[in-house]
Amino acid sequence: MRFYPIPLMAFVLLLSLSVSAQDDSRFSLLLKSGTIVPPKNITAENIDNYNRVASRTNGKALAVIQFEQIPSPSERLQLKQSGIELLDYVPNNAYTATITGSLDLFHLLDFKVRSVVELTPVQKMQPELAAGIFPGHAVKVAGTVDVWISFPSSYAFEEVREQFNKKNIDVIGSRLKEYRILELRIASGRLTELASFPFVEYVQVAPGEDKPLSDLWTNWGIDGIRAKFLNAPLSVGGENLKGNGVTVGVGDDADFQQHIDFTDRLISRAAAPYNFHGTHVGGIVGGAGIRKELRAGFAPKSTIISQVFSNVFTNAAAYTADHDMVITNNSYGNILNDCNTFGFYDLYSRTLDQQAFAYPSLQNVFAAGNSGEYKCAPFPDSFRTIIGGYQSAKNVITVGNFTPIGYLYQQSSKGPVRDGRIKPEIVTIGSFITSTAPPPFNYYWENTGTSMASPAMSGGLALLYEKYKLLHGVNPKNGLMKALVCNSGDDYGNPGPDYSHGFGLANFQRALDMLKNNRYQSNSITPGPPQTININAPSGLAEIKVMLYWNDPAAAAVASQTLVNNLDLEVVDPSSNIILPLILDTAYVNIKNNAVQGVDNINNIEQVVIKNPAPGNYIIRVKPTNITQNPSQEYFVVYDFVPVETKITTPVGGETFIHGENVVVRWDSYGDPQNQFTLEFSSDDGATWSTLKNNIASNRRDYFYTAPAPNEWFVVPQVT
Repeated sequence: MRFYPIPLMAFVLLLSLSVSAQDDSRFSLLLKSGTIVPPKNITAENIDNYNRVASRTNGKALAVIQFEQIPSPSERLQLKQSGIELLDYVPNNAYTATITGSLDLFHLLDFKVRSVVELTPVQKMQPELAAGIFPGHAVKVAGTVDVWISFPSSYAFEEVREQFNKKNIDVIGSRLKEYRILELRIASGRLTELASFPFVEYVQVAPGEDKPLSDLWTNWGIDGIRAKFLNAPLSVGGENLKGNGVTVGVGDDADFQQHIDFTDRLISRAAAPYNFHGTHVGGIVGGAGIRKELRAGFAPKSTIISQVFSNVFTNAAAYTADHDMVITNNSYGNILNDCNTFGFYDLYSRTLDQQAFAYPSLQNVFAAGNSGEYKCAPFPDSFRTIIGGYQSAKNVITVGNFTPIGYLYQQSSKGPVRDGRIKPEIVTIGSFITSTAPPPFNYYWENTGTSMASPAMSGGLALLYEKYKLLHGVNPKNGLMKALVCNSGDDYGNPGPDYSHGFGLANFQRALDMLKNNRYQSNSITPGPPQTININAPSGLAEIKVMLYWNDPAAAAVASQTLVNNLDLEVVDPSSNIILPLILDTAYVNIKNNAVQGVDNINNIEQVVIKNPAPGNYIIRVKPTNITQNPSQEYFVVYDFVPVETKITTPVGGETFIHGENVVVRWDSYGDPQNQFTLEFSSDDGATWSTLKNNIASNRRDYFYTAPAPNEWFVVPQVT
């Protein structure tokens, strides 16, 4: 790291604002630079002074405007017509805004404006950057630093570029201009000047180069998250889903078109070598298993677009239009070893959150990271190690790494992210996975990491997308797919959600059950009364799981709290009891506590779990607690009726195994956790049964053994 002190003046300006602020936490501004309470300053003298001294470019000033109460959509329109365009929400009750012309005192009072704040340069910078700490990757030319800036939506790209040209600041990249992000190289001594411009809303250090996440380290993965049933043929009761008609983008380090498993199904856009990591990841998503059927991926008939790392989603406009890409897999990060960057919501995060709206069928999936052995004080036991940037976005799916034998892999990154949100949302099997590999490996090889867990989620999603299209003829919305897979999770670790496993180990069989039985609804809600959904629960259930999810608008670049539109979930049971979602304590000393019922004001995903539910009518309520951006908010509610039952999930029937090959029998069991299990087999189509293993512990859901000789092989397994 290099240290370059920012001029003291910026800190003095920040201090003066904080000291003069009133102590009213309801009006705290939650900024990345620190929380402040701005003073009530709507007086004739203050407004006249602002109009005289505010910095402007092309007649426009940039400020944060705070209100006594959130303005309605019609009020926002009136403000815009008067020259005040509200941009991004900043908690609490505030917006970044561009101001054209002069402010009018009486107009502000009419709209209940509480305060107008012109942010200091320090408040518009990433804290580490403001402190003069520049990582080595950002200092490519001595005396300069590479940074990213975001500019307000009220400025055009050409307008901003012209201003930088006039000020002799080099624009070295504009590939994300669609998301109002530019890459600059600037003298380190000019950072304060840069952040002071009214056409710059935020400045951060340029991210590091993308890197694969796993190191080189049986396909347990498909069986372990119950996707085998989706692949299985109709003749044995399966769904025969292979990813037909579904296009998945794989952003990684390889062009793997030379591997036989991708013949005639790969659209290569990757200017990259035939590397191991990307080839292995691509095979988990959609390898065909041509050389060895057991090594087929989740969606062996899907179409795959290969691209280099983040180019897979930055080119989403072309790939969705030209190839109907609906999923991207991203098993990489940029800064993998720095606690100061873990869990940070940056301009990449904003970009991905915006994409959820721009491409409503496109679901971006990211590996959580393999930083789970770092200690990031004051958090204990490797918590708060989710990689920052991509992985910390709200509207992506961030995936942790679970082993095939029932525990979280030790290097899998853990939450929470900076503002306390749950990450990862879900875990899949990403340990000891054999998949496609280039020479000198013999077509297939083993690897471990969240890099392997993420494509398991992406491949499983491809099967759900295929099923939805078969049922409805169109692609599903990304928010529905995220809700289904997250609500499917089997609970591991602490009861309910936790910062290690998210909502549990993905179970695609349960996700498919919700999809096929239409146990989901979507709607849009405006400020006002709650919306309700009535569901009738049958008898014999172990659980009812209800999940509310919404794609939340991108957070303001300067904000430390990222939730923009706050919806709340509650469920009323047949006895009129109100059940609230399970929430976690974000304080580092309580980070390992069990989830408890409460109101969630942090996440855009909430889950109610009801154990041993009574049959009858349940009312699901969705409450528009605080809709600050857009006139309405779309949401998705999914619910799962989990029966009391014990059943084999793998093998599903019709499989063939080689003598001596490792075999796993897996089962699900809900509602009777005290029983031990007995595993039996039949070699005469169920006429008689022999015990394979008894006294299996009640917390186990798998049994590993070696396939016997052909004349000993069982035909039908069962577990009791």
